[in-house]
Amino acid sequence: MENKNRKSVFDCHGFPSQIAFDFLDLPLDEDIYQFIGEKIGQLIGSGLVFISTYQVDLNVFKMESVNGDPQKLKALQENFTNEELSSMWFKWSGGSGKTPSENQLHPVKGGLSSLLEGQISEKECGRIQELLGIGEVYVTGLIWDEKIYGNATILMDAQESLEDPETILTLVNISSVALKNRTVERALMASEEKFRKLFNNANDAIFLHQLTDDGVSGKFVEVNSVASKILGYTHEELLNMSPRDIEDMESEYGTNKMGELVGKDKITFETILISRDCRKIPVEINSHIFTLNHDKLSLSIARDITERKKMEEEIQVSLKEKEMLLREIHHRVKNNLMIISSLLNLQSRYIKDKDVLNVFKDSQNRARSMALIHDRLYQSSHLKSINIGDYILNLASDLFRIYSIDPDQVELNFHLEDVMMDINTMIPLGLIVNELLSNCLKHAFPNDRSGKIDIDFHGENDGYQLTVADDGVGFPENLDYRNTPSLGLRLVNILADQIDGEIELKQDKGTQFTIEFKEKKYVYK
Repeated sequence: MENKNRKSVFDCHGFPSQIAFDFLDLPLDEDIYQFIGEKIGQLIGSGLVFISTYQVDLNVFKMESVNGDPQKLKALQENFTNEELSSMWFKWSGGSGKTPSENQLHPVKGGLSSLLEGQISEKECGRIQELLGIGEVYVTGLIWDEKIYGNATILMDAQESLEDPETILTLVNISSVALKNRTVERALMASEEKFRKLFNNANDAIFLHQLTDDGVSGKFVEVNSVASKILGYTHEELLNMSPRDIEDMESEYGTNKMGELVGKDKITFETILISRDCRKIPVEINSHIFTLNHDKLSLSIARDITERKKMEEEIQVSLKEKEMLLREIHHRVKNNLMIISSLLNLQSRYIKDKDVLNVFKDSQNRARSMALIHDRLYQSSHLKSINIGDYILNLASDLFRIYSIDPDQVELNFHLEDVMMDINTMIPLGLIVNELLSNCLKHAFPNDRSGKIDIDFHGENDGYQLTVADDGVGFPENLDYRNTPSLGLRLVNILADQIDGEIELKQDKGTQFTIEFKEKKYVYK
């Protein structure tokens, strides 16, 4: 009766096709190895089928399922526990002498003993084989596209023979394709699950929405759980909305920013999102445009910057307070220096000695030159740097007035670049200009002699060059400007050293002092 049933199965030409459909309908959570064993078991009569998976690292096949004749299964379970069966493994050779790539039904010489290769004694294998009534043993690989997924070991009943190996091999090939597809599907599912976990567990809200060719945003295609949490909408509600439904269109930025994506692959901007309960949430959005199935999509990652905005506002308030304080300090320093200058001026009225009077006047000018620096800082938007060109113009104007110089008698020419100079460089540089220009006005044009003074300041390679020149009577030839009792020239040398400057004196047509220096980089803490 069993032989007739088996024969009717072999005669059914639709069997392989039906098996193929059965594999397609097999749920992903169902044991495909058990399913393969059951289907092969239907074709071998009263035998047993062991289905194993290939362990690449060990190059062995580990048993996954046993199927076949119920009585033989019962006898097998009475002699082996499930743990013992699941721990069994097979070498491919198994006495067949063939390689897996041949993917054929290979007879195994030596039966179970050859298959198990010492895991069970030869005597015990013989006893089990006799107990189960095992005759011929075959092994075949579950292989597709040169990838080994496992194998099937067929233990035929001693009273039966393999009648239709072609049908079994067809089933084996169908099973191999199914294993390949199942491996791909599981890998895809694992990848999708990994992506979904990353997508939903990101720290930021993620939106995927359609985008027209001219940059108009369409409905959301997908959003993560963070977006729903931040905005207060359900996932389904957001999928029926577009960026325009959640963005504050009156904010500085809006969805019109997305239009910039037309000419770019990515863009970063700030905007404000409106939650379901009408809260305004400032966000920084990084958007990337790409094409999927001929559709333009924009992937936008929105980071809540509420705390950052709050900190920025606090920093701005603090900066304004410090700026006001710094301006006040510069203003007071300037006032104090002007008071010192005024006191020196008052004191000088009681001095009869001309040399002492000149010393007082020079000290007064030095105080005024430093006061001018702090006045410019007070009025500057930078608070720590000054436009040196503007400073020199104002200093020269003050000195002309102090020394009562007739502009028709002495011509003053400027060639100045607008350079912002740090206060730490500006103070010694300002005093140097004060000393050199004062010397010109005091000594270059005696006895109402006329002439001109040129002041030049410009960038020189990676540094700067200051030149103060006059066409007056010239510098005394017997006087060394580097070693002189004159306080003014001594100050020029000392201050030039402070800014690492090099001084050069030319005396061919009057007097020309040139100072070359590089501005130091100051670190403010």
